[in-house]
Amino acid sequence: MRRIIFVAAMIVWMSAGMAQGRTYKIAIVAWVGWAPATVAEIKGFWKEEGLDVKVAALTDPLPVNNLLKNRRVDIVFGMLGNVVGMRMEGFPAVVIAETDWSHGGDEIIVKQDLDMTRLKGQAVGIYLNQPPVIYFLNKYLSALNLSFSDFRMVEMETEELTQNFIADRFKMIISYDPEAGRAIKDGKGKLASTSADYEGCIPQGMMAMKDVLEKIPKKDLAGICKGWIKAVQWSQESSNWKEYVDILNRYMYRTDSPYPEDEIRLMLNTERIHDVAELRERNKTGGGLCSYLNDLQSFLKANNMLKQDIYPGEIFDNSLIMEVVGN
Repeated sequence: MRRIIFVAAMIVWMSAGMAQGRTYKIAIVAWVGWAPATVAEIKGFWKEEGLDVKVAALTDPLPVNNLLKNRRVDIVFGMLGNVVGMRMEGFPAVVIAETDWSHGGDEIIVKQDLDMTRLKGQAVGIYLNQPPVIYFLNKYLSALNLSFSDFRMVEMETEELTQNFIADRFKMIISYDPEAGRAIKDGKGKLASTSADYEGCIPQGMMAMKDVLEKIPKKDLAGICKGWIKAVQWSQESSNWKEYVDILNRYMYRTDSPYPEDEIRLMLNTERIHDVAELRERNKTGGGLCSYLNDLQSFLKANNMLKQDIYPGEIFDNSLIMEVVGN
């Protein structure tokens, strides 16, 4: 029933604005790291920039990426390493800006009695079989003198991952809350590692298809970035906390039961959403994002996964975001 409601809502959303002027469509996963996008729409921060922007919060990254690949949306917020994966698949994805990074939101969950040495050759459930998630997994496995190549990756959406973990079909999965918490609670699991153990290992932000991005006026794109920044600043004001929780529950998590404040605080603690100073530092030429993209390519090349050389300068033009935040 939840998926039927979701699909119906998506049809309405995809039709929004067709009889009006230019409506920009943004897709996100319903996760606190990208909550400012929902805030920017609901609080009118994009309207203040003279823009009509609609946001769809989906339950998993797989459909978000499909909307991007099929040009059904203008922009998505997601893991920026996905751009490298899409490029290798032949999709001209590009990075607009890094806006945050996962700092505990991505979780490796194993069975409580698991002997890792006996897991070699078995299937690992993974919510997205793309470079950024594999890169994170490999960091954990390397500390155990193992490699992701010792395992077989099986991609599926988070709810299905949890069900298979509970049914003991997987001994190890990579997921995120709330499904990660359910896997631990109902599947006799334990938290083995999170993205917080490798700071900045999963940078996240705005991306688009190159041909779609080229049709967006620079002024409008700058306005989308400015609306996001305003929403981040608003959401970090303590006086707005109650309203912020209400927006998340009513709009971003609308298909779930309302989350209590303490759970939302816990989820927020697993993300690092950048302020203006951090946006400037991470997105500058030679900054943190460029270093990550170089490291990710080196990892893929070392493991014979890089189908073509992909250079940061080809997939990330930082001129616009640096103009917005000030050089």
